[in-house]
Amino acid sequence: MREEPLSGGNTGLVVRVGDTVRRQAGHWTPAVHALLDHLAGAGFDAAPRARGTDALGREVASYIEGVAGTLGPEPLAPEFQTVAACRAIGAWLRAFHDAQAGFEPDPSLPWRVVPGRTLRSGEVVVHRDVGTYNTVLRADGSFAVIDFDFASPGSPVEDIAYVLWSWTPLWHDPAAVRRELGEVTMADRLHKFAAVLDGYAAGAELRAQVPDAVLGRMVEQARTLEELAAQGDPAFVRMVADGHAERPLRDAEWFASRRGLFAAAIA
Repeated sequence: MREEPLSGGNTGLVVRVGDTVRRQAGHWTPAVHALLDHLAGAGFDAAPRARGTDALGREVASYIEGVAGTLGPEPLAPEFQTVAACRAIGAWLRAFHDAQAGFEPDPSLPWRVVPGRTLRSGEVVVHRDVGTYNTVLRADGSFAVIDFDFASPGSPVEDIAYVLWSWTPLWHDPAAVRRELGEVTMADRLHKFAAVLDGYAAGAELRAQVPDAVLGRMVEQARTLEELAAQGDPAFVRMVADGHAERPLRDAEWFASRRGLFAAAIA
């Protein structure tokens, strides 16, 4: 069957084969597939279905039809840029977290960047990479999210923080914002920021955690990229060389100087 290269794949080649997607498997794949199997059993259809591995040792997952978000340099599709889209991805995140009820990770199965362990009180398995580039707009207008490679146990607010960073977006570089989104005002960002929390149905206690979580997630991203590059992973060596580990820290400085505005928008 013919293999069709897919766009994206920042850390490895991704191809479509029929109604499946094939990509690099790793030591984390069994843990991720256990999560996807649980989601499927819970009736959560807004994530891929795990299909094991193929004869080449690649991960196999179901292909999700729709319009995929971009990973630059192409402009992001207008459907991903609205306040309604931010509210919808917040709702997706809440449904993803809620669908994990009863899921107990096998502590013998490691995740990509952390060892396997059980969930602590209040934790879920966090996707950690719910960017527009990992999101598919389906024909019925709903979002699905792909690429669970970096999933691992953590606090729900960690996922919320990454969504806010990516979808608002909380980027320091105005040229990058214009290239992907056109002109975005501070009012636009504040409305989108609030919409994510509204879509998630976040309460006051969770909202109070958000500013610190956003800053922490940005710093964590820089550290993770540096660590993976130091381990010799060619994709992350390239990303660090291209400045991807510096940008989160600059974004953190940008957000810290405007923290009060964003905190007020979700109070």
